[in-house]
Amino acid sequence: MKGKNYANRKPENERPLNDFYPTPSCMVKALIESGFFNQFLENDIYDPCCGKYAIGNVLRNYGYKNITENDLMYGNDFLADYTDNTFDAVIMNPPFKLFDAFVEKAKRISNKVYCIGKMNFFGSHGRNVNKLWEHLEWVLPFDRMIAFDRPETEDGKVECGMMVTGWFVWNRNYEGLPKIKVLDMQKYILRKGKTK
Repeated sequence: MKGKNYANRKPENERPLNDFYPTPSCMVKALIESGFFNQFLENDIYDPCCGKYAIGNVLRNYGYKNITENDLMYGNDFLADYTDNTFDAVIMNPPFKLFDAFVEKAKRISNKVYCIGKMNFFGSHGRNVNKLWEHLEWVLPFDRMIAFDRPETEDGKVECGMMVTGWFVWNRNYEGLPKIKVLDMQKYILRKGKTK
């Protein structure tokens, strides 16, 4: 038995190119509606792995205007390209296999970083040693496991999946232990039959 849980991980050849899974809009809506992102309405926001603009489109619908978006599929490699730009906030859903690298670089170009990730990322000694959790201010887990690999419906409903995910929020000016608030996702769940 290897020291990792492979039950919930598809083999590399069965996953989309570059681990591209569009961000369900409800994840961004929950962040905004919880009040955790509202202070950036007039500020410069950056999504370095925007995919098909899933995060940015939701932000624009809520009135955010100053959004810069890039992605490897459009010729911008956030991890390889040098950038001297700084932003008021970075918001992203990076490929999970590159989570650490994206977070580390984002923390260098912004005081505030909002990143979707898996809650079992805490079960990594390496992230502790490498101080990835330094300045982690908030952990905002979703109270439903949301399927990334199945499309949302036209009205923004999603199916349940197999991973516990949520938003990780870094603040370079924050010292202390992370705080936690669970985000209510029930209204976004596509119900098939009775739920408890």
